[in-house]
Amino acid sequence: MKKITKNKLLLFLIIITIISILLGIFFIAVISNDNQELVKSTINSYFLDINENKIKYFKNLWSILTSNLFLILFIWIMGISIIGIIISLILLIYKSFLIGFSFTSILYTYGFKGLISGIIYIFPEIINLFIVFVLTYYSISFSILLFNYLFKKKEYNRIFVRRYLKLLVISSLIIIFSTLISTFIIPNLLRII
Repeated sequence: MKKITKNKLLLFLIIITIISILLGIFFIAVISNDNQELVKSTINSYFLDINENKIKYFKNLWSILTSNLFLILFIWIMGISIIGIIISLILLIYKSFLIGFSFTSILYTYGFKGLISGIIYIFPEIINLFIVFVLTYYSISFSILLFNYLFKKKEYNRIFVRRYLKLLVISSLIIIFSTLISTFIIPNLLRII
């Protein structure tokens, strides 16, 4: 806890992430009745497709994998630019908000019995959020390092630059793993429940 409170950027990102998840959780309560019904219908349709084994696994795999890899690559590239700080923050807020909203949408649709389904459904998304969180932290740190090097003529840490590149590779591998879980394992677990 001491390290977290000393690191202002890390503390700021944790607070932003928690607030975004909470906003996502409570968002279902403020949308119109028509939109609530649309959410229910979408969730019901998704679970019906799972139960009737209508999921197109490889199409979903390609779609989810490309969007996830694009997201982390985009955040990583934003670290190389100074203006990327705001964009990286917006993407982290969006990802956090979606987790809260997805979980609450399942609970709203199925009530208390949807609790386990909601937890199972968001599990790979939590892994993805963790990756986005770490990438955002390093992306902002790298942008600050770049800013200090270009405008304040401070020396840059070569080790940090190498770590930043390694982070992209490790993040990509974890995203591939979580996408495989999301595409192939999660629907089968939800069908069992």
